[in-house]
Amino acid sequence: MKFLIILFLLFTSILFGQQKELRGTVVNENGEPLNLANITIKGTQIGTSTEKNGKFNLLAEFDEGDIILVSFIGYQTLSKSVDDLNFVGENLFTLKEKILTSQTVLVEGSIAKEGITPVSYSKIDRKEIDENYIQQDIPEYLSYLPSTTFFSEGGSGLGYNYLSIRGFDQRRISISVNGIPQNDPEDNNVYWIDMPDLLAGTELIQVQRGAGSGVIGYPAIGGSINIITSTFSNTKLFELGADYGSYNTSKYSAAFSSGLISNKYSIYVKLSKTNSSGYRDLSWVDLTSYYVSAVRYDENITTQLNIYGGLIADGLVYTGLPKFTIKDREERRKNYSYWEAADGEYLYTVQRKPTEIENFSQPHFELLNEFRTSENTKFNSALFLIIGNGFFDYDGSWSIYYDDYFRLKENGFDSTTQPTNALIRANVGNTQWGWIPRFSWKHNGGELILGGEFRFHRSDHWGKINFADTIPEDVPADYKYYSYNGLKDIISIYANEQYRISDRVNLLVELQLAYHRYRLYNEAYVGTDFTLKETYFNPRIGFNYRFTPDLNSYISLAQVTREPRLKTYYDAAESSAGATPQFEVDKYGNYDFSQPLVLPETMNDIEVGANLNKRNYSLSVNLFYMLFTNEIVKKGQVDRFGQPVTGNMDRTIHTGIEFSGTFRFSNHFDFTLNATYSNNYISDGKHYIDDQNYLDLSGNNISGFPDWTVNGIIKFYSGGFFTQLWLKYVGDIYTDNYGNNLQNYLSDYPGFVDYNDNVVEAYFVSNLLISYELNAMAVLNKLKIFLQINNIFDNLYAAYGIGKEFFPAAERRFTAGIKIGL
Repeated sequence: MKFLIILFLLFTSILFGQQKELRGTVVNENGEPLNLANITIKGTQIGTSTEKNGKFNLLAEFDEGDIILVSFIGYQTLSKSVDDLNFVGENLFTLKEKILTSQTVLVEGSIAKEGITPVSYSKIDRKEIDENYIQQDIPEYLSYLPSTTFFSEGGSGLGYNYLSIRGFDQRRISISVNGIPQNDPEDNNVYWIDMPDLLAGTELIQVQRGAGSGVIGYPAIGGSINIITSTFSNTKLFELGADYGSYNTSKYSAAFSSGLISNKYSIYVKLSKTNSSGYRDLSWVDLTSYYVSAVRYDENITTQLNIYGGLIADGLVYTGLPKFTIKDREERRKNYSYWEAADGEYLYTVQRKPTEIENFSQPHFELLNEFRTSENTKFNSALFLIIGNGFFDYDGSWSIYYDDYFRLKENGFDSTTQPTNALIRANVGNTQWGWIPRFSWKHNGGELILGGEFRFHRSDHWGKINFADTIPEDVPADYKYYSYNGLKDIISIYANEQYRISDRVNLLVELQLAYHRYRLYNEAYVGTDFTLKETYFNPRIGFNYRFTPDLNSYISLAQVTREPRLKTYYDAAESSAGATPQFEVDKYGNYDFSQPLVLPETMNDIEVGANLNKRNYSLSVNLFYMLFTNEIVKKGQVDRFGQPVTGNMDRTIHTGIEFSGTFRFSNHFDFTLNATYSNNYISDGKHYIDDQNYLDLSGNNISGFPDWTVNGIIKFYSGGFFTQLWLKYVGDIYTDNYGNNLQNYLSDYPGFVDYNDNVVEAYFVSNLLISYELNAMAVLNKLKIFLQINNIFDNLYAAYGIGKEFFPAAERRFTAGIKIGL
C-alpha cells in the first residue's frame, strides 16, 4: 500500500510539477493595504487576489525566471522575478499611483520623459496642485515656470487673464485639455474665464517650450500646454472648501468621488462658485464652475465621459491705462471705456458704465475611449462637442461720430434723430465638434503613434442697439446693424515616432499635414463672402544622447506654419465704421480673396539642451534660435475691445537661453530657480506712415517680449505644515515695435502716435502661501487651513502693455480659507 502511495505522489509530482506557496502583502505608497489587488504569473491564467488586509497566498508551480505581476486599478503594474522573491517568509509589494485615463496614448506620447525626450519642458502633477492651488487662474498658476509670464486685465488674476511663453501670447501657444485643442478656431485665443476652476479637477499639466508636440495635434509657435483632467480615486472622497480674500473675493467648492465601484466604475463631481468685486473699478466676476467625470474600466476597453465648463458673468475691463497712473494708488484702479492723455494727465475720459457686462456659457462634452487591442497596441478615440453662447454689452456713445454707424438711414428708419449714449450688445454663438483618433504601436526599439484631427467650427455673430437715447421710435428691438457667420474646418494627420537607436541615443520624428479652411459668409448689409484654404506641413526631428543615466543632451529642429485669426482678414463687426476686407484689390476695384494682405507665419526652430538629474538636485539648460518669415506681431494698437492689432514682419529672430534648477536640501526644504534671457528683434521690417513714407524697424525689439524672466520657488514641509514662497522678476517689455527709436521716429513724423513712452518697466513680485493639514481625525478625513498673500511688498507695477495702454497688477492682497474632507 505504501508503495502505491509513493508511486502516486511521484506520478503527480511529475505530472503537475513542484508547487510552492508565495505569500505577500500589497500596499500603496502610504503603506495602506489594497483590497482585491491581482497577483498573476505572467503569460498564464494562474493567480489570486488580496484580502481586505492586502495579504494573499498563491500556491502554484513556479519555474525559474517566471515573472509575477501585481496590479490594481489606479496603480502602476509591478513585476518581480520569482528568483528575487522569498518563498519562506512574506513579501511586500508597494504599488505607485498612476493617472487613470482613457487617453494613455496621449499621456505617454505627449508627456516628455526625463532624460529621453529631446524637448524643453516642465511638468506639474496632482500632488503639487493640491499643495499650492487656491483660486489662481491657469495663466497665473503657470507663470512661475521657465520663460512664462501672465497679465490680468482686471489686475487681480480673476476674469480675463493671458499667458505668454517666451513672450509669445496664447494665440500662438497650442493649448489642449485631454488632448482636445482649446484654441478658438476663428480667434486662435484661449479664454480661460470660460473654464473657471479647471485646476481643481486637473491631474497633470505639461508645458513644452518651442515648437509644439504633434501628438497634441495643433501646431504651436511659442509652446504647448497639455492638461489632463482625469480625476480617478481609489477611495471615496467628499471635500468642501471655502475661502475669502481682498476685494470681496470668495470661493466655495465641493468635490465628490465614488472611489472604485464593483472594480469597474468611478464617478467624480466638482462644483465651485467664485465671486469678486475686482481690483479695478467695475471689474467684478461671478463664476460658476462644474466638472463631472464618469469612467468604466473593462478588460480591454476604458470609457470616460467628461462634462465641464462654467456660467460666467463679469464687468468689462479690457482697456488699459496711461503709464503715469501705474504708481498712483487711486488712478491705477480706474476703468475707463475711452481716454486721451498727454504730459502725465488726462485730456478726456469716458467712464465705464455699470451696464457694460458680459454673460457667457461654454459647456464641454467629451467621450473618450481606449481600446487595448494587444499588449503592444492601443487605439484612442476622443469625440467632443463644445457649445458657446453669450453676449457682452459695451459703450457705444462714440457712434455719434460716425455717419449712420448703426445703418439706420441705410435701412429706411427716421433719419432726423441719431442714437446717443448707446449701449451695444454683441452676441456670439459658436459650436465646435470633432473626432481625434490616435493609434499606438510599441515595437522593438520604440513606439509609433499615428493620429488625426477632424475639427469643425461654426459661429454666429451679430450686434444690435441694446439701449440708446433719442433712438428712432420705429427701430424694432431685434434690429441688428451687423450680422455674419464664420466657419473653420481643420483636418490633419500626423505621425510621431520615438525610436531607441541604441542604449544611449533616442530619436524623435514628428510629421504633420494639416488642412485649414476659413470662411466668412451671410454678412448682412455688405454681403462679403470669402473662403481661404491652406495646407501646412510641419516637420520636427530631435536626437537625445545619454552620457550617463543622470546626464543627457539633445538637439531638436522643427518648422511650423500658422495662419492669422479670422478678424485679421476682415473685422466684419466694424464694417459700418469703415473696416474693409484685408485683401488685395484688382484693377477693377474688386477684392481678390485669394490674396490676403496678412500672411501665415513660418518659424524654423532649433533647440539644444542638456539635463542633469541627481538624487538631491536637477539642472537643465536650453538654447533656442527661432527664425521667422512673416511673423505675426502686435503693431502697438488695440481694437475697440482691447485686442492687439497685428500684422506681418518680413523677417524676425528670437534667440535665448533657459536655465532651471531644483535643489532638495532635505526632506523638508526645496528650492527651484529658473531664468531666461532672450533677444527678440526685427531683422527686416517696415511700418508704413502713408503710401509714400515708412519707418524702417530693422533692428528694433519686438513688442511684448521681455528680455529677462527669473523665478524662484522656495518650499518648506514639516508634518502637516507647508509653506511656499514665489519670487518673480520680469525685465523691460516694449509695448510696440519702435523699440528705443520711438523718440527719433516722433521727431521725423510728429504725431504718428499719441504717446511717447513705450516701455513696461521691469518689475519684481513675491507671493506667499502658508497651510496646515491634519489627516485621519475622528470625524474628518482631512482638515486644511491656509493663508495666501500676493504681492507681499505691495509693489505698484504694470504687468503688460500694448501701445499707450498699460495694465496694472493689483496691490498687496490676502486670501484665507479652509478645506475639509469627510
